[in-house]
Amino acid sequence: MSGPLWTVAEVARALGVAGLFPDTPIDFVTQDSRLVKPGSLFVALSGTPSGGFISAFASARDGWEFADKAEASGAVAMIVPHEIAGIKIPQLIVQDTLIDGLWGLARAARARFNGPVIGLTGSAGKTSTKEFLAAYPNAYASPSSFNNFWGVPLTLCNARPDASLWVVEMGMNQRGEIARLSELTRPTVALVVNVQPVHLEKLGSLEAIRHEKVSIALGLPEDGVLVLPAGLKASEWKGKVVRFGEHAEVHEVKHAPHGESWQVVAAIGKKEIAFSLTPGAPHRVQNALAALASVHAAHLDVATLAIKLDRVGIMTGRGVEQAIGGITVIDDSFNGNPASVAAALQSLQARNMSGGRRIAVLGDMLELGDDAPTYHTGLARHLDGIDGVYCVGPLMRHLYDVLPSGKGLGWHDDPATLRAGEVANLLKAGDVVVVKGSKKMFWVNKFVPGLVAALQAKA
Repeated sequence: MSGPLWTVAEVARALGVAGLFPDTPIDFVTQDSRLVKPGSLFVALSGTPSGGFISAFASARDGWEFADKAEASGAVAMIVPHEIAGIKIPQLIVQDTLIDGLWGLARAARARFNGPVIGLTGSAGKTSTKEFLAAYPNAYASPSSFNNFWGVPLTLCNARPDASLWVVEMGMNQRGEIARLSELTRPTVALVVNVQPVHLEKLGSLEAIRHEKVSIALGLPEDGVLVLPAGLKASEWKGKVVRFGEHAEVHEVKHAPHGESWQVVAAIGKKEIAFSLTPGAPHRVQNALAALASVHAAHLDVATLAIKLDRVGIMTGRGVEQAIGGITVIDDSFNGNPASVAAALQSLQARNMSGGRRIAVLGDMLELGDDAPTYHTGLARHLDGIDGVYCVGPLMRHLYDVLPSGKGLGWHDDPATLRAGEVANLLKAGDVVVVKGSKKMFWVNKFVPGLVAALQAKA
């Protein structure tokens, strides 16, 4: 990009802030004072979300309390709800820094981009699918898991106007959130990666989850395209639909494992295209098909993306492997639900083993409502080929109690008190172990780094 992302004057005009402001360039927009760098616009959000949004990480402090730190770190302007004494850089004052500020600037960002925009959501695998789409040359995609009421507008505000494609991931914490995020994003293609029993405590039924995910179509124009898995109902959308999966317009023809990689042939309409995935796994093939279908729907060159897919690795906490003392640890601890846990077990089953055992360390899958025990015991049908299971959490006790004799390696009720060394002592050279569960089970407690350290000490 030849010019700056924004200037202070442009931001003021976009937000309708009266006054004279300089043409100081802005290269980065953030709501986190710790991420401010020279040339940043700092958006001082309230610690308690406005606009009716809900956050699991609401702060007791407001963003403008860190205005001095943002200025000291190089911010060139800030969006605030009132004037902050002692601040020398331009202050753009709006009534609500989230809705009038961050969302207002996001709308201006979207309005100046004329290229294709792929918005995506799903119960599992949406971030991995986003990473596949981000491999398209000169694409701009949501960083990390910026998929909520502040992450989506930040993505739009930081997206390069000269990009070939914007890819915007959307998640939800409450009913109606995906529709609002999609209406802000105004995608030209909307992708639903899958619909699985996630957030059942909040939404109540799989049908309610389906309706919430499909509501991403509310941001589409009349000539937009909705991309869906084969068999998923979406009667709410009357426009064009492209489907991926078995017997769909975009589907896998065959695959052949070559070490960690899979060589895949997919059909897109009447054409076939070959590509590689490293590592290969059934769920990664589905995510790749979803990405290819979306690029096809956006009228971009599918072959251009396909050749890049082999370069898309695994994100931290989503299947990263490391070997310690002959034991392979697969860190899939970032999150877990029935679909993603089953996919992790399926990938473990598909591994070529030269001795050693396939071991799963499984933690509770949260937010499943009254049917949570059933979903946990239901994992038993995905354990063929798995040699041992260690269960963590009160809900995983339901699975532990139905494990076949000899397959249960142990159960611990509280992830906060689980000692990594206890699990490390169960493992031996040649084993491959996957760690999977909801974020609060292993990721928050940094269990995998502890397990790695315990194995290193033991090696």
